[in-house]
Amino acid sequence: MTARFAILRAAAVAVMTAGGGCGPRLDVGSDVLWTGLFEGNNFDEWMSDSGGDALAFPQPPNLIEISGERVHRGGYAARLTIDAPPGGSRGSSVLLRAGDPLPSESYYSAWYYLPRSISVGMYWVIFKFRQQDQATMDELYDLDLINLPTGEMSVQLYDHRRGNVDLDVPSPVVPVGQWFQVEAFYRNTQDTSGRLTIWLDGRQIVDIANQPMAPTPWIEWNACSIGQDLTPSMAVLYVDDAAVSRTRVGPSGVIAD
Repeated sequence: MTARFAILRAAAVAVMTAGGGCGPRLDVGSDVLWTGLFEGNNFDEWMSDSGGDALAFPQPPNLIEISGERVHRGGYAARLTIDAPPGGSRGSSVLLRAGDPLPSESYYSAWYYLPRSISVGMYWVIFKFRQQDQATMDELYDLDLINLPTGEMSVQLYDHRRGNVDLDVPSPVVPVGQWFQVEAFYRNTQDTSGRLTIWLDGRQIVDIANQPMAPTPWIEWNACSIGQDLTPSMAVLYVDDAAVSRTRVGPSGVIAD
């Protein structure tokens, strides 16, 4: 499992080295560090400095586009399309922030829209943190979409060093056909003060505390669609209103007290 993103990681490193509704917009106040709202009808918020990118691999059939089809707020969102047939290769579509723009601890959030249920054979990652460690090929934590026996979709946290992580809330349901928010607090320290906490639509689903995180201060965060062995093989996921902040954004879209 630790090798499942090696090709995409190499592509991302190469690129980085080279270079709704009608409601109110996301209000994250003075604690905001960065937002990705897509309202310029482009990926400039992600790609305008050396700390980010928007890429799909291999392209085609995998695509990353600006779309007005499904938006959380405003007029635009990102449309991530991957093709990951059973027995075929992995599909990847990734929005990323990495390196110096990211502090040692902050909150990371994004809204997602899943148009339909997908049967997941191997994995389908939508939110992840990377590290600089060849032992895991730079992988750290993945939040995966999975299937429940009821036919509903849920999430599973995967630690590339230790395997699946038990959630505090067993089998939280991920809605299909409506927007949902994933938010994480990540404190990347090399001592026992490290922490990762994840909320799904404002409900805490896992808290990993009092342990080292990555072996170096470097951080990469992805809002993504990375999958292998999906049915149907063509999977679409929308992403909107992403933020990195010193305090929680929460489902209301306003910094929490």
